[in-house]
This record gives sequence, C-alpha cells and structure tokens, in this order.
Amino acid sequence: MAALPGRINRLEQALRQICDEVDRLKQEVRELEDENSRLRQEVAGLYAEENEGAGRNRPGARNLWDLYDKGFHICNLYFGKGREGECIFCYALMSRGDQNDGA
Repeated sequence: MAALPGRINRLEQALRQICDEVDRLKQEVRELEDENSRLRQEVAGLYAEENEGAGRNRPGARNLWDLYDKGFHICNLYFGKGREGECIFCYALMSRGDQNDGA
C-alpha cells in the first residue's frame, strides 16, 4: 500500500505535463490562426490593389501600351504587326479598358 501514494504522485506529475503541453499547443494554434488571418487580409489587399489598377497601371495593359508605343498593333485584327500611324481598333481596345477600370 505504501507504493500507492507514489504512483498517484507520478500520475499527477504526468497529468500536469500533459496539461502544460496542451496549453502550449493552444497558444501555438492561436498564433497560427492570427498569422493565417493576417496573411488572408494581405492577400485580399493584393487582389484589391490589382483590381483597382487603371489603364496603363495594370501590368497587362502597360505591356500592351508599350507594344503600341513601339509601333505594333495590339488589336485582334493585326496583333503584333507593325503599324504606321494610328489604328482605331487598337485605340478602341485600350479606351474600352480605361472605361472599364473607372467603373
């Protein structure tokens, strides 16, 4: 019977260790949830910035304008071919993109 109090003490210590480990895991979960929330907001902000870009500020539109400024067509009729003078089809394409960005 003398061994019984010793076993109870060891079980109590083991239980305390388990409770401490559970508390550490809970804290780690809270930190990970906070980080996840922060990262989700950051990603959402990046998507919002990308969608807010207007006309020449969007990377794709900027590339098209650069091609047009270098003397190439960007319209679907003559895309990539050299152009002489202005092209109403290219201009209409880029103007339509600018109008959609403002809405």
